[in-house]
Amino acid sequence: MRFITFIREAAAAKPAAKKPSTSSKGKSPAAQAKIDDKHVAITFGRFNPPHAGHGKLLDAVKNHSGDSGNYRIYPSRSQDHKKNPLSANQKVDHMRKMFKGHKDAIQNNEAHRNIFDILRDLHDEGHEHVTMVVGDDRVKEFETLANKYNGMHYDFKSINIKSAGARATDSDDPIENLSASAMRKHAQGGDHESFHHGTGGYKDSKKLMGDVITGMTPPPKAKKGKKGESVHESVWTYAPKLDFDAFRDYYMLNQIYKVGAIVEHDDTGMVGKIVHRGPNYIIMEDGLGGEHRCWLQHISEVAQLGPSDLSHKQEVAADTTKDQSNYSADDGSGNTWKAGTDRYREALQDMTPGQKTVKFTDFRKSAQTK
Repeated sequence: MRFITFIREAAAAKPAAKKPSTSSKGKSPAAQAKIDDKHVAITFGRFNPPHAGHGKLLDAVKNHSGDSGNYRIYPSRSQDHKKNPLSANQKVDHMRKMFKGHKDAIQNNEAHRNIFDILRDLHDEGHEHVTMVVGDDRVKEFETLANKYNGMHYDFKSINIKSAGARATDSDDPIENLSASAMRKHAQGGDHESFHHGTGGYKDSKKLMGDVITGMTPPPKAKKGKKGESVHESVWTYAPKLDFDAFRDYYMLNQIYKVGAIVEHDDTGMVGKIVHRGPNYIIMEDGLGGEHRCWLQHISEVAQLGPSDLSHKQEVAADTTKDQSNYSADDGSGNTWKAGTDRYREALQDMTPGQKTVKFTDFRKSAQTK
């Protein structure tokens, strides 16, 4: 009877209220959906400076975010007096005001120096699928680069690269022809009307332009020539796309991007040393144990080495005026070790511990006498 009474009392008792879990407590259904969603859409860019055309990119990222609307915008951290005049904080501040509909998605984290840092963090957060939205001409590059280290430095079930749309250079829409290079040129020339138009009517365009001009102004010592006169920056130094011929001439004369110089890849934020110079590209270390080919107009020099910092082989490899057709490989090493020559044999024997420098014919004589 006691057992039956216990059962009846238990059935009649009011069930205890379920304690909310710590993961969902205080979160709206929409916020919880973002946590539960294992997919995130992202983009990484310089936005230096931001302009109205970037709004289309941000819209494209949001459109690829799925039902939860889980997407993030990552401005790069790089800053210099040429192609990157705005600091990360300045960019984020202006972007959140210019693109108010995306302000919560625009990230500002010092730890996100490059695309690999970002992908590692997203993986650590528990995301399993990533969609990266990039410029139409960057799709293949990012497909190779992002997937190259998947399973090594991060591990996603899928990484999809989507185009933000091809730029129609012959379009009548002025936004289609906007570029950060042109915006920097407007700022350098003091053309606020064109700059303001390029921002899409941003109310703080004067402050943005002022920040760009300040960022493009080198320290006083760097502004003076040998006799103290003011030196005006050439267009190619801060907008190489607008004066590519002059930019490439300086490169071919070995004035910039020398072997051994430290550069940053504008598209990904990765920083590394140049190990080879091609006619219109360089190969740089990617910081993860590999190498990556970059087009000249997509890199910025972080530290330029003087002649005394280069080895003889590096100087030879960096000099594009010299004939490199006799190199054993087109790797920029500067060696002339053609396979089958005595120079090649001597080099290999010299690097082999305990190996004497012996001619190939001496090997045959030694073998015949045994």
